[in-house]
Amino acid sequence: MNTKQLHYFLATAEKKSITAAAKKLDIAQPAVSLQLANLEHELKVKLFDRNFRGVVLTDAGQKFQKHARIILAQIEEAKTEIAYKQSQFSGKVVVGLSQSACNVLSVELLNQLEHRYPNIELTFRVGPSYIVDTWLQENKVDIALCYEAKKVTTSSLKVVDLINEDLLLYISTHPQNPAYSELAFYSYIAFEELQNYKIFMPDQKDALSQTLTKTAESLGIKLKTKDAFGQMMTTLHFVTQGLGLVVCPSSSTYHLEQNKQIRGIQIIQPNLQQKLSLIKAINSDNNAVEAVFELVREISACLHAKQHWRGNLLDKKYHIPENTGIETLIED
Repeated sequence: MNTKQLHYFLATAEKKSITAAAKKLDIAQPAVSLQLANLEHELKVKLFDRNFRGVVLTDAGQKFQKHARIILAQIEEAKTEIAYKQSQFSGKVVVGLSQSACNVLSVELLNQLEHRYPNIELTFRVGPSYIVDTWLQENKVDIALCYEAKKVTTSSLKVVDLINEDLLLYISTHPQNPAYSELAFYSYIAFEELQNYKIFMPDQKDALSQTLTKTAESLGIKLKTKDAFGQMMTTLHFVTQGLGLVVCPSSSTYHLEQNKQIRGIQIIQPNLQQKLSLIKAINSDNNAVEAVFELVREISACLHAKQHWRGNLLDKKYHIPENTGIETLIED
């Protein structure tokens, strides 16, 4: 049973004619007949008696008419209440995050805000991990997604560890450099083997660069690197053209993998990961900030489930299927 069937039923009962009901609803008459037949089949009762004048409600139909009106009224009341509640969330929210996190989060976050919280204005500040940390400390952003949460954690901040991102070695599906050709057959690669290839490397202060450097030092090897371009998407463009290799999380590349422009190779021995945390001020009186904070948590879990963001999901709040609405959880 669905609301469409209830609307068709009530219109037919009012007009005492399927043809007249179809005209009122501005749809084809067979569509009304089909929905009414499906409704009667589901209820296992006859709702209308047919005659040469049209249709009249049976005794069961008259009883069901009362319930149908109540059900639709309650649905409208629920919609009104939810719409009013959503309208209470308003204001401007600034989110600081890396290019990779922005790549995977921004479109879905903006889309969900438009539908759920139209009165919230969202702005992204995108930069390297170490700059995002600084923005948070200087109160230039309301919410930050940080790789160095320990550096900024204080009693005045709420920190949620989102995900341990898998870091993968990415190669074009059509590598131009013969030295990369053998990698086309790899599904995984030991970290130590990375020293045999030249890899694009971000700024030394970047969390990704530090993870790669520390891991190499722990294994007693030195990676061959070349400077990445300022924008991650520019670096990835070179990789897709078969002109280089890069290590980064799937949040940077999932769209390129879907289009088969790039392929990820799992890094093992050790499995390479970096932890991303979501942070905001506890004493913020802007309810829009709390709404966006929770929405980022929900969307992150959804992206992880879709394999757009690979790794170990640390924040389980929205990983449970029954937690589908975030408005009540905001108030917890």
